[in-house]
Amino acid sequence: MLSRPWMARFAVIAAFCSASWAAVVPGAQAQAHGGAEPPGGLRAAAAQPAPVVPDSGPPQRSKRGLAAPVMSRSMALANARKQVRLNRMMHVMGGTADLGGKCSRSSCLAGLPSARDLEGSQQAQILDYFCGPATVSEMLAQVGVTLSQQRAARELGTTGGGTDWSDASGYPVPKVLNENQHRNTYVAVALPWTPTPAQARRYQADLVTDINRHGGVPLAGNAYEVPGGPHLAGNPPDSTIFHWFDIRGYQDSGAVTDYEDSVHGASSIGWSDGVPAYSSISSNVVVQILGARGYDW
Repeated sequence: MLSRPWMARFAVIAAFCSASWAAVVPGAQAQAHGGAEPPGGLRAAAAQPAPVVPDSGPPQRSKRGLAAPVMSRSMALANARKQVRLNRMMHVMGGTADLGGKCSRSSCLAGLPSARDLEGSQQAQILDYFCGPATVSEMLAQVGVTLSQQRAARELGTTGGGTDWSDASGYPVPKVLNENQHRNTYVAVALPWTPTPAQARRYQADLVTDINRHGGVPLAGNAYEVPGGPHLAGNPPDSTIFHWFDIRGYQDSGAVTDYEDSVHGASSIGWSDGVPAYSSISSNVVVQILGARGYDW
């Protein structure tokens, strides 16, 4: 779905998908901080019903005031439990991982490579709203699993409106990733329109952890870009854009994010030639781009 004339300058570009920590349903945050296990375990959380958060929306001049997507109780608990496991790993590998405070890269990330990328797997999305299926296909390829974009779209429930962040079936992207590989259990992290410094540090820790454990696994980012705000490389800066993309690595101990973009080479998107297949961007900018949606790790 491309921009319509009446949308003018602030068109929503649905061509991609035609679409502190997150807010949760009442009672879930306190339980999550208490360390409770989500019903059915971490892997089941992505398949539990969740609030509907589509991968599309009206044109925006700003994301100011937009809250993080409300999380289901199961997903909030799952993310809290996975963060506990991350802390343990960082303590073991780095010796002093205090992610609740200021994280000095030379200490809390000691013992981990300062830069690492997973093998490139970029593929052009075959339809203008297939960024979700393309991202899932790319990510699974990086862990040795083949899943076509068409098959991924069916499993994700992708429509002309894109691939939802969450809906009655749960969290489609982590759900399908969990169903097709066992190297990593994916959970979702929702971010507000302006992530805090603590949330930016948490993203970097999640990124470095996933790229280094179990042989390395990618993350899925769900971009929500607005005119005047930061955009991924090559994206029209005067447009509202919803887009899933594969986060494949990092530089400078997590301060820079490396990603691949399925818009590159996509014949159904008129400006795809300006989008690189592989790009690097400041991780602080990435979390702003993810604000009002989030990432799966």
